[in-house]
Amino acid sequence: MVLVNEESCLKIVEMIGGEKAVSVVKTLLNKPALTDEEISALTNVDVKEVRRILHRLGDVGAVSYEVHRDKVTGHRVFKWRVQQEQLVGYTKTLMRKVLERLRDRLEYVENNQLYWCGTSGCPKYNFEEAMQALFKCRKCGKPLNLFDSTEFAERLRKKIAELEANLK
Repeated sequence: MVLVNEESCLKIVEMIGGEKAVSVVKTLLNKPALTDEEISALTNVDVKEVRRILHRLGDVGAVSYEVHRDKVTGHRVFKWRVQQEQLVGYTKTLMRKVLERLRDRLEYVENNQLYWCGTSGCPKYNFEEAMQALFKCRKCGKPLNLFDSTEFAERLRKKIAELEANLK
């Protein structure tokens, strides 16, 4: 089960919009229903940047707004609020994508013989790629040796199980 407290909410927001987005969301958590101009004044972030951040966060459901009419000018005024519950759904979506990539990687590792030169940062090659490269690393030129991927596959299985448990 995924729980989003204020701290993890702010970490997710930082991933989406950066440090300025964290400042905007902290302000909204402390004082909901603010306009973009009010947020800008409280955070010392340019109002155009605040609007960009709010719309980016709105795209993933992290914030929402209510529209009101200014009685003096007649202009529409947007009052923004943080939707912490929506961040749970966004987080689960991201976790499902990561889980799918890990499953794909595990399947690839289990179904292919991998060859590696042993140099950190160099890629691992399947048999066909290693043959095409004449069993020499294309990045560093060292000879490619059969890579024992059982430990790596086991780490992938553990991470997959952990994510599956968190998604229940």
